Amino acid sequence: MNDIYSPVSEKEVSDFIYESYQENSPIEIVGQNSKKIGRIIQCSKTLSLEKINGIIEYYPEELYIKVKVGTSLEEIENALETKNQTFGFEPIDLGYLYHGKSHGGTIGGVVACNLSGPRRFKVGSLRDHLLGFKAINGIGEQIKSGGTVVKNVTGYDLSKLVSGSYGTLCAFTEVTLKVLPKYEYQETFCMYGLNYDGAIDFFLKAMDTSLEISGACYYPDNNTSFFRLNDIKQNISIFSLRVEGPKTSVQERVQQLKKIFVNEDFSILDIFQSKAFWSLSKNLDAFKNSSEIVCKISLPITKTSEFLNKFSNDIRYFIDWAGGLIWISARDNEIISKMRIFAVKNNGHLTIYKAEANFRRTEEFLTYGDTNLKILSSKIKKSFDPKLILNPGKMYAGV
Repeated sequence: MNDIYSPVSEKEVSDFIYESYQENSPIEIVGQNSKKIGRIIQCSKTLSLEKINGIIEYYPEELYIKVKVGTSLEEIENALETKNQTFGFEPIDLGYLYHGKSHGGTIGGVVACNLSGPRRFKVGSLRDHLLGFKAINGIGEQIKSGGTVVKNVTGYDLSKLVSGSYGTLCAFTEVTLKVLPKYEYQETFCMYGLNYDGAIDFFLKAMDTSLEISGACYYPDNNTSFFRLNDIKQNISIFSLRVEGPKTSVQERVQQLKKIFVNEDFSILDIFQSKAFWSLSKNLDAFKNSSEIVCKISLPITKTSEFLNKFSNDIRYFIDWAGGLIWISARDNEIISKMRIFAVKNNGHLTIYKAEANFRRTEEFLTYGDTNLKILSSKIKKSFDPKLILNPGKMYAGV
């Protein structure tokens, strides 16, 4: 069993990583260990950042919050709630996928995995909301980037680089994130009975309007039974568009959607049902406690129909981000391998989110259509972590 070290300060993190660098000793970096994403790695030491926690600064009027990396997502969201604010990128709570109940883990894990929900296509991913950070690199040196405001500067934007690096470049100690006022009101326009081709056509049509759609997803008829909402029909496909903003504006825009998408089989989710719907969708409730492999694939929207025509009979799925993302539950590695080939051929990328332990030890976690990205990732890794001691092999074998 490896040793677990739980520092309480940035200096202790720095000293620990420097000693490990001197000893050529690999380190696994964790928070609450709530996210089973990435390859299983073998390390002699574990660095737990859970005790480096607490809110450092929160200025609602300046629209930012600065927190220590081990602070729980729940604590931060509760603080934002008191000021009627939120994270625009809608962080995913993977606890439902892994444990069947809420367990959002630490903010450091959320940032490291770049976890971004349904509003991603409208407001950007988490990395677009990361204003700055402090961290320790693989030599034990402190690195710092960004600040507390959004601004255009010349040079490298390290915040974009480290978000989504899964702890392979540095150990975060502090992050500063942009926050937004909560929308006053929302409704969701749902249409029923579409096939995936029809849904993709309607996504394109909806995104070509000025209605400012903030959520757009599609569930086929065999993957809707988990919804338990009064105004959601069962056992039929669901095409959903969310509209947010001032109440009068939302209601007017929903009326326009009804005129654009002329269909007798529709329903409108009020604010309470709408919030519940998108919470279930965001947190992958469709795959709660699934024993299958769960992954996501991002493709050019022109390839989404071709992908589903090829694989829809062998998977459970739903489409998010207005057709730009497909969440998938598949029963075996053979299907995953075929989907990887499709991703490579069609300039897409596939990420494994849940799999049994042996799969995570032996199989790929990330598959990109551009094979040069792995080479680039390796070079960046060595610049941050010359001896490859931070979460080695987490993203790619040997990196």
